[in-house]
Amino acid sequence: MRLGCGCLVVAVLGLGLVAVVAWGAVHSLQEPEVRVDMPTADDGFRGQQKIYSVFRSGVGRPRGRTLEVALSERELNGFLSRHVAEAADFPLTSGTVKLLGDGKVEFKGRLALRHVMPRPDLLLPAAWLDRPVWLHIQARASLEIEAARGHRRYLRLDVQQYALGRQWLPGVVVGPLLSRAVHGLVRWPLPGTVEAITIDSEKIVIRTAS
Repeated sequence: MRLGCGCLVVAVLGLGLVAVVAWGAVHSLQEPEVRVDMPTADDGFRGQQKIYSVFRSGVGRPRGRTLEVALSERELNGFLSRHVAEAADFPLTSGTVKLLGDGKVEFKGRLALRHVMPRPDLLLPAAWLDRPVWLHIQARASLEIEAARGHRRYLRLDVQQYALGRQWLPGVVVGPLLSRAVHGLVRWPLPGTVEAITIDSEKIVIRTAS
């Protein structure tokens, strides 16, 4: 009788584990809700011109002069829709950024499962590797200056929440589970002339000095 009860408990626990894994797998394929106004081609062009002006800051301007470039959420998303796939180290599609204010941003993008974690071929069936999933991040953006490397500047995103699709994951498992390419998404090189970055709910402002 005791053996029968033990087997029943193991079976129930096993079914529960399978149900949890299946529930997580289904949620990882669902698109997260990150609502932004759809950018137009003009938004993308203006965003491109403003980003270009940041990287050209200091060229042809008197020393000591400052410049502030403000990108709206639509201009930023218009730029990303045209260029993020070229800039990333892996195929990232449907990239969207929501400006939350107080330096916070929300990002979602779609990519193949093979690009999410290191050596996925050791953990997953080959048939799963090209399955698209949604990467969903909430982070605080800041300007990082590396004194040890010639004062190089980066836009740094300190991840506060992370999910695959609508399946949120504990922060303690984020780092070890992500590939090097995904880690590259949270640290972007900037020109040495960038002095400050501020983000509110409507725009991102980049201040540069010549």
